[in-house]
Amino acid sequence: MDAARTPHRNRQLLGKLALIAAMMFGFAWAMIPLYRIVCEQTGLNDVVKADALERDDLVAGAATVAMTFDATVQAGLPWQVRPLTTHLKVKPGTFVQVQYQITNASPHAVVGQALPRYLPAEAGAYVKKLECFCFTQQRFAPGQTRTFPVVFVVDRKLPASITSITLAYTIFDVPGQEGRAS
Repeated sequence: MDAARTPHRNRQLLGKLALIAAMMFGFAWAMIPLYRIVCEQTGLNDVVKADALERDDLVAGAATVAMTFDATVQAGLPWQVRPLTTHLKVKPGTFVQVQYQITNASPHAVVGQALPRYLPAEAGAYVKKLECFCFTQQRFAPGQTRTFPVVFVVDRKLPASITSITLAYTIFDVPGQEGRAS
């Protein structure tokens, strides 16, 4: 009798495992927009709302910091990514906007996501992004090119020892979402 129940138990176990996997995927999918909201509210990953900036921080000082903008792509992906501005002198306390151009160079729809990084790493705490394409999935049709703005303010509290900052984005593939590209 136990041998007769084994296939039924196996099907039940597989069903439960499939349900758990679907719930994990759904949770991860829901976390992407929630993560951005958390970042905006807490300043995590330097995504902030404009009204969260202190008025004193928006007064340009005399100092400048050299900024370099760059992008890399995960190996083997069809993305072509480039900043439209590669170098800029920035006065802490002023709003700055730069743009990144991303192209899907493949004949297939693709979905990717950008993650920012800073050099030196400690400079990231002083770059307050107000608008960024990072941490959101971007869907591209075959051959599609889009331009994304990045709006930020360098905090006036930036240590004098940091005279240059590199802001680079790495683009990663988001598998399984290609058919939903717009």
